Amino acid sequence: MIGVILAAGDGTRLTMSTGQDICKALRKINNTRLIEFALNNLIELDANEVYIVVGKQGDSIKNAIGNKYKSITVNYVNQLEQKGLMNAFIQALNVIDCNETVVMQLSDEIFIDLETESIKTAIKTENVDFYCGVTFEENPEKIKNNFSVETDSNFLLINCIEKPQIVTNNIKGTGFTIFNGKVQKIIKKNYDSDPDKLRDLCDCFNYLVASGYRGLTLNVAKKEFNINTVSDLTEAENFLNSWK
Repeated sequence: MIGVILAAGDGTRLTMSTGQDICKALRKINNTRLIEFALNNLIELDANEVYIVVGKQGDSIKNAIGNKYKSITVNYVNQLEQKGLMNAFIQALNVIDCNETVVMQLSDEIFIDLETESIKTAIKTENVDFYCGVTFEENPEKIKNNFSVETDSNFLLINCIEKPQIVTNNIKGTGFTIFNGKVQKIIKKNYDSDPDKLRDLCDCFNYLVASGYRGLTLNVAKKEFNINTVSDLTEAENFLNSWK
């Protein structure tokens, strides 16, 4: 399995709220950089290697992490223009072996109590084409800030809605995604032919479902924090301190 971490975002909202032009992926919670949470997850899941997609602050990330993080080899891919999440993922697909399963994570997302064994089982399962990582969230506002997920009775994905105005269930979508090799090739082929079709993750999931590919929702953690503001950082830090 190959891990992909998307870390090319500018982190504008966090920079504006702090006045500090620090790469968001390198901001710390309890002395751990945000990107290290993602790296530690991928090590825990037995990734063979990791590709980090970086943007204009890529040198800062490269200098901080290097080409080896603990036991895992780290490679870097550049996203030259900020054209959305899927464009960043495509940059990784352009250089990795699409015959291997890929686990994608965001560099600004923290998972509490990762469901490691369930995820490892999912990585080895071949009867679905992709997994949409979710958590169960009782606060509808948290779902409205991310994306909502609709499933059938077998938890197969039906539809995703980016930043929904109306929330109909407690399933919150995350950036944690598992793609098999076949789907990686389909995503790349269709992105290359029409980049505007697959700008964000919901676009990708909905396109795959409409094209007949099977996606299963997967509960990946007890809780998830997507870090965009100082209050997000504080909330995550307070939760981690109380949870421990």
